Amino acid sequence: MEYIGIGMVVLGLVWIGGFAWAHFRAINKAKAAESWPSVPGRVISCEVREEESSDREGNTSTWYNPVVTYAYSTGGRELQGNRLRFGNPRSGSRRKAEEAILPYGVGTTPAVRYNPERPDECVLETRKPGPIYLVMAVFGLLFVAMGLFWDQMA
Repeated sequence: MEYIGIGMVVLGLVWIGGFAWAHFRAINKAKAAESWPSVPGRVISCEVREEESSDREGNTSTWYNPVVTYAYSTGGRELQGNRLRFGNPRSGSRRKAEEAILPYGVGTTPAVRYNPERPDECVLETRKPGPIYLVMAVFGLLFVAMGLFWDQMA
């Protein structure tokens, strides 16, 4: 097997492993958060942040990140968090991002779940992440296939 083929296979396997790890970590965190204690929080700010990225050809993609900043108290400490849920809640649709923050207007008092072992680790929603990380992991199979194809052609 040539180095390019080996490199592509290794890259594909690392890609698959990384996105699969991120997906299952988010699922496990969300599941753990279901049993964390909760306290009333106070929403400080709520917005949709627009993020643009460009590829090498100059094409741009726009992503919309729902961001909720909230305060909560535990163990006599006032803490702040901004995690809506585990996993990446950003969207290619502004409307979906706005829907995600709809329940969290400034001044509302949502329940904040916090990790009793690390009280600064907190979340508003315990919903499991969608399949986006697994979909991204599947793209790693393309690298593996291209690497194996490259080897066959060499």
